[in-house]
Amino acid sequence: MAVAIGAGVAVLVACVIAAGIARFGGDDGGARTTAATAASTTAPAAATTGPPATTAPPTTTTPAPAAPAAANATAIGRTYAVGTRTLTFVDSSRTTAPNGSFAGASTRTLPTEVWYPADGPGGGAPTADAPPDASHGPYPLVLFAHGYDVTPEFYAPLLERWAAAGYVVAAPVFPILSGSDGGASHVDYEKTFGDASFVITQMLGLGGGDSLAGLVDPNRIAAAGHSDGEVVSFGLGFLACCRDPRVKAVISMAGDLANANNPSVRDTGTPILHIMEVNDEYDPYPHSIQWDRDNLTPPRWLVTLNSSHVPPYTQPGSPAFELVSTITVAYLDGTLKGHPERLDEVTSAVQAQPDVGAIER
Repeated sequence: MAVAIGAGVAVLVACVIAAGIARFGGDDGGARTTAATAASTTAPAAATTGPPATTAPPTTTTPAPAAPAAANATAIGRTYAVGTRTLTFVDSSRTTAPNGSFAGASTRTLPTEVWYPADGPGGGAPTADAPPDASHGPYPLVLFAHGYDVTPEFYAPLLERWAAAGYVVAAPVFPILSGSDGGASHVDYEKTFGDASFVITQMLGLGGGDSLAGLVDPNRIAAAGHSDGEVVSFGLGFLACCRDPRVKAVISMAGDLANANNPSVRDTGTPILHIMEVNDEYDPYPHSIQWDRDNLTPPRWLVTLNSSHVPPYTQPGSPAFELVSTITVAYLDGTLKGHPERLDEVTSAVQAQPDVGAIER
């Protein structure tokens, strides 16, 4: 293991498991770390640090339509009231690694913050434990993966926007990565991929006694994430180690996907929206965009913001945040709710604000 620290950036090279996933982690308020990881169910293998191999050049593939759902759930343009709840899911089949003063655990405990459409008029502040608006459901699910040394609450303004647009957002607090259990670390970062899929399963399996039971459409699921969570969302859609076939669309935000050093599966037809920043402090933009051009196959939307790593996802009122809010909702409407015309609005919204960002297809 080699560690180099300078100018506020820590670089950690760890052993790789099952072909490896190398990830620049983001301390979304400061340092950034590289961890080599992979699916938690596989056996150790030799270390590797290069980017995934490139195969055939990109080809155009049209995303498969989602299965039919209730007409109300696929309606767009409605603004819902937003409710919030914290659910705690425990995976007894996987462990949590020792970390600092934390001795480790035989299970993985995942407090999960949920934002959802609620009864009542839209436009107000989110309400804890509000009755869900079941009359317009079931709704598409967005699994959201947070970044390094933060929790999902850090992104609450954006996640509230998604819920108000008619999505259930489930955002687990990852052990250790979030700063819990001995402090923020990448000691078992490879397990966050399994955590994300586990939470999807738990959300779909909520029992009839839970007020959120039946609120999620199992055929309309997206994975989204920021910084370290960007690679988790990308993994659920595209990495050979970690793909979850239930994920029908991916939103990856703020990072270089080349840092996912596990083979990616091309030409899947799964759409991806990748948002990058020209002034990202942790991932040099020229490399990020070139890797996308060389490796992401359509359907893809590559959005570049004239911003840095964090503000576009956390600061309502800023032009970059408002653009991210607009295009992510349009993208979800187009990929999960069966409104392909909304995908054209992703492009037009970015093109209308050239001082804020640019888009490639």
